[in-house]
Amino acid sequence: MKPFSAIYFVRENKTRCILLMFMLFLGYAAYLGGLYVTNVRDNWELPISYYQRVVRVNDISGDKENFDRFLEEVEESGKAIILKNGSFNAFNWNSIMGFENGQASLTFLTVQDFKTYCEAMGITCDFGNLKSGSMVMSERFAKNVGMKIGDKVDKDYDENIFREFSLDATTKEDGYFLYFITEEEDYLLNVILISKEGVSGEEVYEFVRERKEKYNLYVPDDLEELIHSQVKPFHIIYTFIIVLLAVIMAVTVNAAFIGMYQRRNFEFAVYRAIGVSKKEIIKKIVKELLCMDGIAVIIGGGIFFLALYLFNNLALYPVGKYLRYFHPLALFGALLCNLGVLLPLMVTRSRQMLKADICEY
Repeated sequence: MKPFSAIYFVRENKTRCILLMFMLFLGYAAYLGGLYVTNVRDNWELPISYYQRVVRVNDISGDKENFDRFLEEVEESGKAIILKNGSFNAFNWNSIMGFENGQASLTFLTVQDFKTYCEAMGITCDFGNLKSGSMVMSERFAKNVGMKIGDKVDKDYDENIFREFSLDATTKEDGYFLYFITEEEDYLLNVILISKEGVSGEEVYEFVRERKEKYNLYVPDDLEELIHSQVKPFHIIYTFIIVLLAVIMAVTVNAAFIGMYQRRNFEFAVYRAIGVSKKEIIKKIVKELLCMDGIAVIIGGGIFFLALYLFNNLALYPVGKYLRYFHPLALFGALLCNLGVLLPLMVTRSRQMLKADICEY
């Protein structure tokens, strides 16, 4: 029977259905919100992968002889490459959420040490102009803070810069990275250990932990856990807002559909009078709602991702920012809003139409 076709219903009620599909499309606001709140965590994915191979170790006693004995043990173990680090220098980048954020920053004592680090981590960089006093940052970082090759920074630029540096190269890393090359006298019993080929970063971490008390060492907390603990509140707030949005959308869209289906009481009363089963009536309503939702999701998704692509390329990439196109939390938020609207609609509209009685007309 043609009237039982979901496509037929949508085609015969274009204006109303377009309005209702637009309301269903608003679920993409939840998806965009998920991309937004997870953006800060996304920017730390590459640094976290680096720090699965890199262990930062500091001597907190100031005993150089003691620290040298520890480094000798590292050498003898053959587990890691040792690179000495200088004083910590750093400044922040601007996040898409409107606040400044820290980053992975290292100070190397020589150009060769920096080259060794890049080779080990697979980083592409032009080393030709590097020297003591050089600063290197990822291209995204440079765009984010508006810096170009030749620009200089010192303590006036940021209190965490301890001498003048000039930006002499950029790297092709997918994230915000900052490197400095300074002089030997800046060495403060601070090293990074890079796991060698065939050795996992966890093995190096365990090696250091076993000697932590013996040599009075400081090893920073696990970076992934640290970042997770800092972004977790954003995820909790987002989940609360999405649940609230799903409830609001469910009430609003359901109210709009009440009017639409009230106009069809006679239609469904006729179906019941001619013997159409309750199961067939429910199936018809479910198919109509799924059809409208499917059109809203597919066409709306095309519009949404095209808009996101243009926004990234025209507005965000030029200033060293971006939004990912997918994140599980964003998908969860969109599904929660969509199902939070769709399932109550199926139940309430089915109950409404099953009450239609031909005797009332």
